[in-house]
Amino acid sequence: MPSVSVVIPTRNRPPLLVRAVDSVLAQTYTDLEIVVIVDGPDPDTATTMAAIADPRLRCIVLDQSVGGGEARNEGARRATGNWVAYLDDDDEWMPEKLAQQMLIAEREGPGCFVSCRYVDRTLTTEIVQPFQPPAPNQPISEYLFCGVSMLGFTAGFLQTSTWLAERESFLKVPFTKGLARNQDTDWLIRAIPELDLKVFVVWKTLSIFHNEATTGRITTQHGSWQYTLNWAKERQAYFTKRAFPYFLATNVMFRAQRQDGGFKAFREIFHVAAKYGSITPRSLWQLIANFYVFPYGRFGIRSRLQNFMTGKDKKKSSEASL
Repeated sequence: MPSVSVVIPTRNRPPLLVRAVDSVLAQTYTDLEIVVIVDGPDPDTATTMAAIADPRLRCIVLDQSVGGGEARNEGARRATGNWVAYLDDDDEWMPEKLAQQMLIAEREGPGCFVSCRYVDRTLTTEIVQPFQPPAPNQPISEYLFCGVSMLGFTAGFLQTSTWLAERESFLKVPFTKGLARNQDTDWLIRAIPELDLKVFVVWKTLSIFHNEATTGRITTQHGSWQYTLNWAKERQAYFTKRAFPYFLATNVMFRAQRQDGGFKAFREIFHVAAKYGSITPRSLWQLIANFYVFPYGRFGIRSRLQNFMTGKDKKKSSEASL
């Protein structure tokens, strides 16, 4: 049996899937299998996968669409490795990704969750995330959402295509079936405390998150702000009081403004933030800015800052290699 099972959920995007699969087959760590879960009938994808002549690749076509979360669950159930790494079909890995993560996994053993830095790439910008690793004993919700800068940069987020953990972890706490958005956040804030997982981040850039506004990503449907607000209210017990307003600011306020929610939407979101969270001056700024400031100016400023910061990272990397 392989040590690592790479699970890739997909549907109706064969060219992107081929790029993702190729990046796994190019890994320097070779004790692996690839489990592609096709989320419902998709002859083109099945045919494309059948043409890849590598015995480590298995393609499983589900009888009907079950959504991104349950597709990942099915991949974990079908996996044979002790460790599972997830990869979205439109993302890709650097060749050393699994090798670097498995150094930590094999050293720490059971009960660890290993992520890595990644390139967050849009059509116009790219930036390396996260900006900082988790602090010792830091609640996962505070790491994910409280480290946001005054300009709205999130300092710590563990994107799904960077995850590596024991297969047993994903079986004990599966992704929530039927959840159309926030699948990654939902799993992280539930599973890491429940399983008492130790979180490690490989401080090397080993994955590329293609964050373009493409269609067909099976994990980003139901984009209304009300959907995410209702999810947050249902899951508020998994956030710390401090983290909850930050999540609403960065994940609900901005979307509400873009969807013309108006002051009524702002008032509703603010009320939920105050009811279930503890609003500080810094989180108050985020709630206000994500509704009244950032939607009008953040992208222009942010694009320039992201390009500048990426250039600095590349310069430092170049200097370090000399």
